[in-house]
Amino acid sequence: MDPNTLLVIARTQSLAKRLRSTLDPELFLIRWVPSVSQALKLDLRPSLVVLNLPPSGGLRCVARLKRWFDVPVLAILRPGQEGPKQVDASLPHSRSIEDLVELVEITLINHSPDRVRVPGMSLDLRTRRLQVNGAVHQLRPTGCQIMAMLMSRAGKVVPRDELFRRVWRTEDGDNTRALDVHVAQLRRQLESEPRHPRLILTERGVGYRLQPPG
Repeated sequence: MDPNTLLVIARTQSLAKRLRSTLDPELFLIRWVPSVSQALKLDLRPSLVVLNLPPSGGLRCVARLKRWFDVPVLAILRPGQEGPKQVDASLPHSRSIEDLVELVEITLINHSPDRVRVPGMSLDLRTRRLQVNGAVHQLRPTGCQIMAMLMSRAGKVVPRDELFRRVWRTEDGDNTRALDVHVAQLRRQLESEPRHPRLILTERGVGYRLQPPG
């Protein structure tokens, strides 16, 4: 899996350095430039632009960046500043690097071309990153396939044999114990009370149903 490239535009490298020290280098590449004009000279296809918004408000800067790169823009705001409507996400400068990392991941998931989305949930099939009400979870490959199918039929019961057949790509619907094991693992990862799930529900004798949190 190719890493996401983040283009950081800020007067100094401090923000880029903080992101490099926090994000997994196998999943994220960080590029830094000090100005929008220099960013527009790059031969680069970023996944996301992180812009330290200028005092002027950055309306023209954001428009140029979105037109040139055609990717989401996340703005870092100065005290009392409001970001232009064209930005896809924004965060005050005073917030922690952990808050910024979380918003970076959520913005990438929500703008992924390989995305499955239901109210309150968004799954990036390429990275297997699942966002549930603002919390981000890294799914295992099989768990990701199960969630993708449940999300595509959200609110409806997916029969056990169909779910097993489509995820494991086999007609042997008698051996569905593996399905139960993976659903239990998803519940431990996603549910606040795995023994009393509210997200992935069991319809006894039939299958599983996703109840979106939204």
